[in-house]
Amino acid sequence: MEIAGYLKSHRRVLLVLCSLVIIVGYTRPVLADGSLFGRTVSHIQVSGNDKTQTRFVLKWANIKIGAQLNQQLIDRARRELLDTELFKQVSISAEADGDQARVLISLKEKRYWLLLPRLRRTSDGDIKTGLRLTMHNIDGADQTLRALIEKTETSSGEDSTRYLIDYQLPQYSRPYEYNIAFGQSTTFTEEADTGFKNVEKQDTFIFSVNRDWHTSLLTRPLTLYAGFGYQQIKLREPYPDNVDGRDEGTFNRIILRLEYDDIHHQKYRRYGRYYSLIYQQGLKSFNSDYESSIVDLVSQFYHRINALDNFNTRLFLGFSHNSPFNEQRYNIGGAGSIRGIETDSFSGDAMLFGNFEYIKGFKKYRSFRTSLFVDVGNVYQDLKSIDVTDLQTSVGIGLRWKAVAFVKTDLFLDLAYNFETENTKLYGGTRLNF
Repeated sequence: MEIAGYLKSHRRVLLVLCSLVIIVGYTRPVLADGSLFGRTVSHIQVSGNDKTQTRFVLKWANIKIGAQLNQQLIDRARRELLDTELFKQVSISAEADGDQARVLISLKEKRYWLLLPRLRRTSDGDIKTGLRLTMHNIDGADQTLRALIEKTETSSGEDSTRYLIDYQLPQYSRPYEYNIAFGQSTTFTEEADTGFKNVEKQDTFIFSVNRDWHTSLLTRPLTLYAGFGYQQIKLREPYPDNVDGRDEGTFNRIILRLEYDDIHHQKYRRYGRYYSLIYQQGLKSFNSDYESSIVDLVSQFYHRINALDNFNTRLFLGFSHNSPFNEQRYNIGGAGSIRGIETDSFSGDAMLFGNFEYIKGFKKYRSFRTSLFVDVGNVYQDLKSIDVTDLQTSVGIGLRWKAVAFVKTDLFLDLAYNFETENTKLYGGTRLNF
């Protein structure tokens, strides 16, 4: 393990180098024919939207009849349409309409549904198999359906089957946006030693309203979300402690989120920054069994180093007081947090971590990329016990393939080594961890 020892002794140097690379980046403007600039927009014509409703395309593009045509208007409309991730190509042009200008929006839509098998084996010998269906842009209104069926066979002989369905319905009415999300998860578990069978059902419902606030200090608006969340877990009785310590109950809560989203999507990569502050408060006056308080802070940065390469980072801090259902709020391990650690092997009511990735692109094969990454973080008992000197650290390499024909589909394969556990883990999936 000479290489592992060298990496462990020089991990601080690796982190410093990653931090230095993050400051490098630049942007390139999109140019357009300016012969019609200064004219008033008389009409907007949309083509290529075989599935997507035209009224939503117009709202996302945000070009108004009577507006003055200019390069900034065209660039912003194209960027906003690409940021929906529903289209693999967006072209915006203009033509003369008397002494005015007609705007032409041409779209090429992605494939909006994807059915994939799921197969995962942990180092403990647990095997998960299943199917996952994702359908985007239902009814041409950016609605999303996710369905999952998954069976788990553990090395201890305990088997479980899980069914999950989730539906999201955004409704756009500027300057407000209304979002409704609801779903249900049902898990059937059988313990081999005792023959005990348990059924766990989890119902969720979230309704939120958000509004944008524009300020001259920022290139994108701040968005404030306010909503109500319902979550109920039911367990078949009796539910022995040796199977799971989770409690059943209802967690009704208000949800507040302040968000700044300045992330933009190119064909094969992203650039920009993102910040969010999320506060959830359970209220017994809303018939909640838990008066839990949860705070999550997230920042993400996507830096373009050159025409092909990126340096991406994510920083996360979260803490919970009186977590609902008698289970600790946060877990690390797995592709979504600290790679190189067994999934959910560490848990607590406070979590701090960062992901740092250098993404290398290829001029000839633009959809393929390689990754070098460093993950640092840990979970703690509570906020007061956070210790920045006690961190799990992992390094690794990965492969990326951007499936531009499908919505939000990035196939990845990551190999990570953790210094503390000295374990190496392999991960794969269809969605990047951030």
